[in-house]
Amino acid sequence: MSKHKKIRELLSFYVITACQDIENEDLFEEEGDSSEEEEDDLVMLGLTSLLGIRYLEQRSYHVAKSKDWYNYILPKYEDCRFKKIIRMNSINFQKLVSLLITHPIFQNNSNHSQAPVELQLAIFLRRIGSKEDIFGLCSRFGITEGTVYLYCKRVMIAIFSLKKTLVKWPTGEAKQNIHEGFKNIGEMEDVIGAIDGSHIVLANAPLRQPETYWNRKKRYSIQLQGIVDYRGMFIDYEIGWPGSVYDAKVYKNSYFYRNVSKIIKGEEYLLGDSAYPISTFLIKPFVNSQNPSQIRFNVIHSLHRVVVENAFGRLKNRFIALKELNVRDISTVVKITECAIILHNFLELNNDNVEELYENDDDEDGDDDSDNDEDINQNEIVMKREGERKREQLMNLIINH
Repeated sequence: MSKHKKIRELLSFYVITACQDIENEDLFEEEGDSSEEEEDDLVMLGLTSLLGIRYLEQRSYHVAKSKDWYNYILPKYEDCRFKKIIRMNSINFQKLVSLLITHPIFQNNSNHSQAPVELQLAIFLRRIGSKEDIFGLCSRFGITEGTVYLYCKRVMIAIFSLKKTLVKWPTGEAKQNIHEGFKNIGEMEDVIGAIDGSHIVLANAPLRQPETYWNRKKRYSIQLQGIVDYRGMFIDYEIGWPGSVYDAKVYKNSYFYRNVSKIIKGEEYLLGDSAYPISTFLIKPFVNSQNPSQIRFNVIHSLHRVVVENAFGRLKNRFIALKELNVRDISTVVKITECAIILHNFLELNNDNVEELYENDDDEDGDDDSDNDEDINQNEIVMKREGERKREQLMNLIINH
């Protein structure tokens, strides 16, 4: 009999004995305390022994481990092949390592040193940048599945610490640069961003309330609402609403909408598609337009707004796992998506462009589903009328320019 099994049986024996003593305590009230103290000591000894045991029983299998591919093969790849595997070039990979390596999550208080940050980061990037499953990662990097989850968790915590630096609403000179950037596309002034929604499709049903994540495309998904600048860099995002929820509802419950008076200054506005309610701070195209001026306005509007669709395309082509994420815990899905957005901005800033082999993704369609949301209140009607007037003014400025 193994040592571990003996400890468990001993503990079971004393638990049963204790239960019997409780049932018969009225018959033996005057029994001495010395034997009870000895039994308590034995139980504590057994529990202390179990604390030092990683597995209650010895594993019946052996995981073959080899890091030869990572140590000897990957470093010899030319940069284009390295980028296909790790989803960024080697220079930016090392730059990212230098940003993450000082994070406390990679510092141990014990005598056992962690695996190199480069290895942990490479495993996470491979996880979100490919369709490889966990066991494929285990084989490639020579680690167990539990270690994959551990490394990915550490890396996500470290990447999230970069959010305030890499994803932020523009102010000052940065804001003026964005206005100029959009104007250079097609003469629309005061544009601060383009907004759209996309689905992060899930390979399997979520663990909790799966029916709410079943979208109209008959897939499980969560909603990602993104606002990007003229370069396709995210300046705001909202993640986590179930896939069955319409874009307009996600928008009306977003941080941006609830704080729009603090965020939008002067004549600034966003560009959105027909799914969004029009207002002075969000201009959408004319619907079913036959008027030549309106048609021309829609074309120019589309030239500016397409930057957000392109941004989603680059995000999902760079981190392919987001096209069908094999994760069932929604909080983990949200964290992975957030990290992908932060990394997207890091790579865009460092001119690390992904080879854009676009697959037609029906998530970014232009269906007008806002009418299916909730009843429009009086305040929203006023905002709609003011938005329509502003759109007319913008159209006249563009047409008469």
